[in-house]
Amino acid sequence: MEDTAMKKTILSVLILMVSLVSCTKSFTDRNTNPEQATEEMLEHDNLRTGSYVAQMMANVLPSYQRGEEEYGSASYQVVQGLTGNIFSNYEAASNSGFHQTNEYNLVADGWTKALFEDAYIRAIAPWTQLNALRAASPYDAAFGDILKVASLHRVTDAYGPIPYTQLGTGAIHLSYDKQQEVYAAMFEDLDSGIATLEDLLGKGVATYLADYDNVFYGDVAKWIQFANTLRLRLALRVAYADEDLYKAQAAKALACAEGFLEVDAALHPGTGAWEYPIFVIEYNFNDGDAKPGATIVTYMNSYNDPRRSAYFTTGSDGQYHGVRMGAVISDTYAKSSLLSRINCTNNDPLMWMSGAESFFLRAEHALREGNDAAARQLYESGIKKSFELRGVGVGSYLSTTTGVGSFTDAVTAGNSYSTNLTDVSVAWSSQSSFEGHLEQIITQKYIAGFPEGMEAWAEFRRTGYPKVIPTLTNNSGGTIDTDKQIRRLIYPASEFQANNAAVTEAITLLDSEAKSGAGDNGGTQLWWDKK
Repeated sequence: MEDTAMKKTILSVLILMVSLVSCTKSFTDRNTNPEQATEEMLEHDNLRTGSYVAQMMANVLPSYQRGEEEYGSASYQVVQGLTGNIFSNYEAASNSGFHQTNEYNLVADGWTKALFEDAYIRAIAPWTQLNALRAASPYDAAFGDILKVASLHRVTDAYGPIPYTQLGTGAIHLSYDKQQEVYAAMFEDLDSGIATLEDLLGKGVATYLADYDNVFYGDVAKWIQFANTLRLRLALRVAYADEDLYKAQAAKALACAEGFLEVDAALHPGTGAWEYPIFVIEYNFNDGDAKPGATIVTYMNSYNDPRRSAYFTTGSDGQYHGVRMGAVISDTYAKSSLLSRINCTNNDPLMWMSGAESFFLRAEHALREGNDAAARQLYESGIKKSFELRGVGVGSYLSTTTGVGSFTDAVTAGNSYSTNLTDVSVAWSSQSSFEGHLEQIITQKYIAGFPEGMEAWAEFRRTGYPKVIPTLTNNSGGTIDTDKQIRRLIYPASEFQANNAAVTEAITLLDSEAKSGAGDNGGTQLWWDKK
């Protein structure tokens, strides 16, 4: 057997070959086999299946991949940075030329299509290879099924109906499933993935595919915990749309013997080239294409949150200042030394899920079950876990009774927001109603989940929390309500060109599930968006 260094060299070559599926290819090419190494190479020490698992991990969120022109940070920017990260106001665009998604003018197809196309081409293409090898490599396929859900739940939560149940069938033009059907299928994939990995663990195999795993380094129990936490995340997502489904899936999650994830799920730098996209976007692209968002900075300032120094740098006045979504950005504004930046390095891991999230999920479930004592304990444990993971002392934070104030733009007064955001504080005892406690749980989950904005955006749409500073500029032409904020992305133009009948039917499915709004625009609500 070759040594680890040689194995990783071969793996790097194979991953490059697989990843050369061009991001400009149409949806009809998504099930086309990528270029492959020789059969002899592929059969060596799980290289065939391990490489596909590694490729999927590298593309749950776009990460740097050697040899990819305009990939890595540039792709992360359009897939994540200019969508979920700004819609949640974890970040805001500080490039004076960026006027599209951050102002609800969804005409930049290169931005609105990126999440959709990137997931199917870069994450699902290797899944189809794993699926074809399922009979011979069931444990590898189980990793693929969990990663499939981790990737595609972000896509359905952004667009609504997507192709899911036909994946792996070999069909050229894939039909779309209702979002309700997508969720049912995702729960089935989690059932299968978790059960298969539990079988592996039961056989005494605690570490599997370690040479291909820069997330949990082959720790089978942690992958089960991640999948189980993902199940509870998605169970709560449907709580307002299908209470019975939520309760059934939550019960399964709570019954899982391996429990829940309590460490960050994040892709870590490996032995090859790496860059942390948020660092590149904040510090290198045009000296900073984005800055911290006004909403999260306002919450943390109002609560005097000690995690601020771990999240952000201070401006030249020693204070923390964010940027409002849709703010009027001039070149002078963008270069102001008063604005904070995200505190990170170019070697940071790329977080998928905070290790504190499982506590807040369980807290909300306990609240919905009427167990306020358990909800409080889990809520406070989630806050403590977040502080622990950030290396910051919690101090007296749990007893904070102040609410959240307004936003004053440090550079341009016209970008300010004069309304106090909420009177909800950190201290659990300061609230007495279900909604008050729910707002506390989601607000603290929002703060703990930084900087993964897709999940924060989804939870805002599901619950209405945290209360966010609305975009200053709404160029949607009336399709998006400024107070309700953006509810979804629009389908890619490439789908109308290559898969027109299916995507046209998808809009009909979208409308049939929507509580309000209609059509392929940013104001139409998704199936689970029922509150």
